[in-house]
Amino acid sequence: MRYEQYIKDGLLTWTLTSNGYKYLTWNFVEHWRRSVKGQPICVVCADKPSYSFLTREGVPCVLIDEAIKDFGPEICPFGSRTFSVLNRLKLRLLNHFARDEAVQRCLYIDGDICVYKDICADIKVRLEETPLLFQCDEKEDCLGGGCSNLCTGLVAWRHGFDGGIFVVDDEAKWAEKPEDQVWVNWKLKKLGISCAPLPREIYPNGARVTKTKTSPELAEKAICLHYNYRVGESKKADMKRFGDWLLPY
Repeated sequence: MRYEQYIKDGLLTWTLTSNGYKYLTWNFVEHWRRSVKGQPICVVCADKPSYSFLTREGVPCVLIDEAIKDFGPEICPFGSRTFSVLNRLKLRLLNHFARDEAVQRCLYIDGDICVYKDICADIKVRLEETPLLFQCDEKEDCLGGGCSNLCTGLVAWRHGFDGGIFVVDDEAKWAEKPEDQVWVNWKLKKLGISCAPLPREIYPNGARVTKTKTSPELAEKAICLHYNYRVGESKKADMKRFGDWLLPY
C-alpha cells in the first residue's frame, strides 16, 4: 500500500472505509475538501468494491495490500462479526502508521465525522502540548476533567507516543469484546499511557449532535461533529436533517 504522497510536512491524515461505508466516506471527503486546505486525506479502502466506487467518483484512495472479503453494500451492524473484522484491521493500520518514522504526526478520523474547519491546524498545535489525543465519547460531561471513554473514531499522536496501544497482544482479552475502542481504552489504562481528551464543545460526539446543531454558539465553536451513537442509515438521515449531507443522493 503506497501512501507516501499523503504525508505532508510529516503529517498523515487518513480514514478507513469499506463497501458499506463508501457513501459516508464520500460525504466525509466532500466536507474535508471544503474545510481543510493544503492537507490531503488518505482514504484507505479495505475491499475492492469501495476502492472501485470511490475511484470512479474522483475520490483519491488506496487499496490495502490484502483486501478483505466484501461484506456487501450495507453498513456493518455494531457489534457484528463483520464489524469486528473492520475494527481489527483498523488497529493493525493504526499500529502500522505509528511505526512509520516518516509519519511524525498522525490523525485518524472516522468517515461519519463532518469537518467544518481546519482540523489539522488545531491538532498540530494541540499535539505540541499533548502528544496523544482522543475525542471524548462520554454522553455527559466528564467528571473531574478526565474521560473514561475515549473515542478511537478520532485519534491523533506524535510519533513515538502511542505506547503500543494499537497492538493486539492478548487474544483472550480481544475475544471478550472485539472492538477497537474497548481495546484501546483497556490498553491505555493497563499501560498507564499519558493522553488527553479533546474539548467536547470543539470536538462534539454523537450524543451532542442535536445540541450542537440547534445552538448557534456551539455550532460556531465546533471544528467537526461525529455522527456516532447512530446505526445504519440513521447516520445519513440525521446528516440530511441537519444539512451535513453533501451528496446528491
